[in-house]
Amino acid sequence: MRTINVAIDIDDFLTSMDVSSLRCQALLDPVHHGEQAFVTIHFLFNESEYDMDYVLVPGCIPFFQFLFGQPGVRPAFFSAGARARNLVLGERIVQMAVAAGGDPTWLERYDVFSREDGFDTEALPDIRARSDSPYQPPDYFGNLKKDLRMIHYGREVYHGLFERVRRGEPVLLPDPEKDKPLLENAIMIEEDSSYLFAGQQRNMLLCPTYRHPYPRLVNYPQEDTPVADKTDYRDHFKNTNTIFYAAGVMQHLFERLASGATSIPDILWEAQGHLWESRSLPYENRFPLHFFTEGRAVLRQYNPALNFAVAAPAAPASTDGNPVPRI
Repeated sequence: MRTINVAIDIDDFLTSMDVSSLRCQALLDPVHHGEQAFVTIHFLFNESEYDMDYVLVPGCIPFFQFLFGQPGVRPAFFSAGARARNLVLGERIVQMAVAAGGDPTWLERYDVFSREDGFDTEALPDIRARSDSPYQPPDYFGNLKKDLRMIHYGREVYHGLFERVRRGEPVLLPDPEKDKPLLENAIMIEEDSSYLFAGQQRNMLLCPTYRHPYPRLVNYPQEDTPVADKTDYRDHFKNTNTIFYAAGVMQHLFERLASGATSIPDILWEAQGHLWESRSLPYENRFPLHFFTEGRAVLRQYNPALNFAVAAPAAPASTDGNPVPRI
């Protein structure tokens, strides 16, 4: 059985740090923002202790139940956050997926990659302009790259290769023929394309960046898929439901593989890659709506109460001009 490595971003995809603004709200949606959605972690970094609060993005735990439930899938957290934080936060998320009805063996079936594992293009002595670097895809100028070959080599070997690159050896230059078998079973689920390593576009499932809707979110009470109202600045449907989109694309991938398709990069590219890679398309056209709908059906298998997270209706104004309290 092939092993499919799925590297997943954390910040603004799986979690948000917009906790204090939520905690002060009188009404929180019980499906998306119940107590189980708020996570506090403690970790040690650079000899200092930290306590950090997060709120899980809608659909986070069902998404991991879905991925772990696929034969051969090995999830990985790949975040530009510090490894000390990612180890603790990643473990907490997997523990929550297990507690929600998952298999305890999942705790031994995932990996963690972090800021310390990024390919730092600015650390290379021969780089004058980042856009001229062979390690930078055109127009994607982030300096820390999430090189999926890290998963194949392992952290220790990859770090050794990067030190050789720092000394001027071209051992990690993108090479389509050499890299193909290293990348054929790798996927990066990411909301920020600047982390893309040159030559790995076809392995990326790019998702909308998570944003809380204004004034607060609620579980959608209907069964259709809301269409964005471009006249309403409060509408962030695709951003708020980014995990639903990822679930829909991944379900499409698994169905194609089950029907006989073999190339993961080709499936991802045909489904969504050519849309986000094209800079001529408007942003809202880069994420097909049907994948959100299909993702909802997937995630509901693990939480039947789950629906899209949408902006709550604004409270009507009273005669004195103040909002009418909602009971």
